[in-house]
Amino acid sequence: MFRLIGLLAAALMVLSATLVSSAAGIAATVTPDYEAIDAYVSHSLTGAPGVALAIVHGDQVVHLRGFGDADGDRAQVTPDTPFVIGSQTKSFTALAIMQLSESGSLDLDAPVQRYLPWLRVADPGYGARITVRQLLNQTSGLPPSAPFETPVTSVTQRVRDLATVSSASPGEVWAYSNSNYDVLGLVVEAVSGQSYANYVEQHIFAPLDMKHTFASESQAQRNGLATGHQWWFGAAVPVDTYRDDYVPDGYLVSSASDMSHYLIAQLQGGIYNGTRVLSQAGIEQMHAGVVETTRGGSYGMGWVQEDYNGTTAISHDGDSLNMHTDMILVPAQGWGVEVIINSDSIPLLMTGSVEVTAKGVISMLLGSVAPSSLSPTATYIAFDAVALVLLASLLWALVRASRARVDPVSSFRSLVRHIVLPFGWRLALAVIAVESIVLLGQSLGASFQLIAGTDVGVTLLLMASLLMANAVVRVARRVSLVRQSSRVAPPTTASTRVSLNLH
Repeated sequence: MFRLIGLLAAALMVLSATLVSSAAGIAATVTPDYEAIDAYVSHSLTGAPGVALAIVHGDQVVHLRGFGDADGDRAQVTPDTPFVIGSQTKSFTALAIMQLSESGSLDLDAPVQRYLPWLRVADPGYGARITVRQLLNQTSGLPPSAPFETPVTSVTQRVRDLATVSSASPGEVWAYSNSNYDVLGLVVEAVSGQSYANYVEQHIFAPLDMKHTFASESQAQRNGLATGHQWWFGAAVPVDTYRDDYVPDGYLVSSASDMSHYLIAQLQGGIYNGTRVLSQAGIEQMHAGVVETTRGGSYGMGWVQEDYNGTTAISHDGDSLNMHTDMILVPAQGWGVEVIINSDSIPLLMTGSVEVTAKGVISMLLGSVAPSSLSPTATYIAFDAVALVLLASLLWALVRASRARVDPVSSFRSLVRHIVLPFGWRLALAVIAVESIVLLGQSLGASFQLIAGTDVGVTLLLMASLLMANAVVRVARRVSLVRQSSRVAPPTTASTRVSLNLH
């Protein structure tokens, strides 16, 4: 009896193993619907002048696609079209630092002043304590706004400018600062004895066969650099925002096809097509989030680790103020995605569109339903409608304030009600509008002037102006009434004069 049961159990185990193996084989041979993915990307990013898409699986490039126009001459975007990749550059700079660390040329936990003895921040004690690892993890204490002003100078000058920047105590807080990676770019130069551009070309671009990737705008332009655009109330306006003084943190140039090689190396433990650029342990260390961010997920060395639909995703977006990128890796399933558009908006109205689109592609690759997103066109229809309603309401309120009947101020309570409060709350809202521009600039590492010149900045400034104009008109009309009353009033005693001054 027990022998029969044993034979039946063995048979069931064999049958189960066969079914599991067969199901696994079916799952392995199922090919994603790339036409459906292309349609999703095209729809999600409707309105963007040009889009590029790369998908990798394991050690293979499985899909590349370009959509729309690369420049004003209506040249079509191809997988080889170069785009500025924004802060995705940080992962390249981190890779360069890790290469130098693995070669024994630098110590991640050494003070940065070991390699850049002249580096200073406003607090000398803080400057001496900042380590290479803290720069990589964005925990050096440098603030997001440090510094991003015009005119364009050089990376070295920008880092020297940190001598006047107040920072937090190193290692205590996370703050996303472009300056962290500018400093790291100079560390690469100091340790390697090469320029940053020459180092990454020789040690990253060449080994990964990235033939359409550049560390200078002029070189990229000679090779078909896409034209960047900024959105102006829904119209994509060509604009060049390239900065030679911020190359190590946000201004490398690459293509969808080249980024596919880069993603494969990240998924394959540092190897692309048999060539190793970093050890597997080094790649894992870069991807491991070590500090919680204010944006969700945890930050590592040029990468953000987060949970996405129950699986670990490694990602980083990029923003160059006229182009936007997003790359996502799902190591457990072996997928990697890069999405690039040659348009952008401040405060990153396009970020949601591009990020959601990239995650949507990942969802489709994993067999899930892609989330819906507002396309650039839909985003700006909503933005323009809200801006128009707000500005029209404030303008109409100003017109009404200039025509409304004004009652004299007869008491201190009336003074507070009719002058102090109306002026106060409008002033507060105007300050909030202007401060929003400041905060946006700090979050992006951009100047007030740069943000103020965008559609969002102009809208906020107009709102602030209309609010203050309304407040001034209301106060001015009551002050005028008081003066008129003073001219026609009979002589008063001292006590009644005090009362009149309240009007």
